Amino acid sequence: MQFDIISTQAQLSAYVLTLDNSPIALDTEFVRTRTFFANLGLLQVSQNEKIVLIDPIAIPDLSEFWQAIDNKNCILHASSEDLEIIRQHKGDLNIKLFDTQVACAFLNHGGSLGYAKMVELIEGVVLDKGESRTDWCARPLTDKQKHYAAADVLYLQPSLEVLQTQLAEKKMTTFFEQECQMILDQKMKPVDPDKAYKSLDNLFQLDRYSLAIIQALAKWRLETAQARNLALNFVVKAEHLWLLAYYRPSTMADLKRLNLLPNEIRIHGANILSVIAGISEKDPETFPPLVSRLIDFPEYKKTLKSIRETIKECATKYQLPIELIASKRIINEYLSWSWKLNDQQRLTAPKPKLLTGWRFELIGHQFKH
Repeated sequence: MQFDIISTQAQLSAYVLTLDNSPIALDTEFVRTRTFFANLGLLQVSQNEKIVLIDPIAIPDLSEFWQAIDNKNCILHASSEDLEIIRQHKGDLNIKLFDTQVACAFLNHGGSLGYAKMVELIEGVVLDKGESRTDWCARPLTDKQKHYAAADVLYLQPSLEVLQTQLAEKKMTTFFEQECQMILDQKMKPVDPDKAYKSLDNLFQLDRYSLAIIQALAKWRLETAQARNLALNFVVKAEHLWLLAYYRPSTMADLKRLNLLPNEIRIHGANILSVIAGISEKDPETFPPLVSRLIDFPEYKKTLKSIRETIKECATKYQLPIELIASKRIINEYLSWSWKLNDQQRLTAPKPKLLTGWRFELIGHQFKH
């Protein structure tokens, strides 16, 4: 397998000039352990059967490349984390995405077929995945690492060509392209710090005052993590936010009694207490509403079972994985929209995924909308 290493700005500039409008296969290798943002360790690119490995450690500014792929057809596999890195560096996701994992799902090869399994299925080639957990930011890279990385883009375009033929035969091309665009749109949605608390557990156990505290703490934690490039739980653990909201400590001694980590108290203790104290100055009318659990609705289990049966019938009819059509999260999103919002709120709230795009056409039209 032939590939070139690009490790200088001049080499990158020269390579960018060779790019044309043909599809571009992309993959990234990154490290994310204690950081909020992933650290890009290697960028693999293939176009017209020419593979290059771009070294972002040696070339910190890849803006030339990111600009060059604007509006291009980009082929990735299981693109979610790669798209986060592209958005982080490029500033947008102005590309046309072809995610081969999504294509495999529409062809009923499972909801999340891995790259190596796809290559074995389509190309009959068994890939060595031994370097998948390597430190991609360490230098120098070994020859084995480089070949492993290059192989991650070698088969993307030929696999997509086979998959696209099969999608057309199955009359799923439009649905596949819609899903890829939905993935891009979702990744470009800005994170609302005021809603960061909604992903935390056991909110239903908190009263409105405590919800106001956890909302403010989650917002502060997110903004601190972003500013310091720290993983959220390396600022304050999620379960500790709940304890803080429930017990409402007012002194450093209170924080110690809650068994917060020493670093959480030493580095952030004063800020935590300040955020909690600030809630008392706010108008209670602005506090978040009480959180209700779907499982506490009397009809939940019966309705969930019924919807799942309908989805299962649809999956069988169209030969699609059930989880592609609607995972439990997608069903719950729909039920929350349907049950927790009044008629006026539903008019202005974003439609749940089950009621948009190809899902609505295939099955969502059968449900309340």
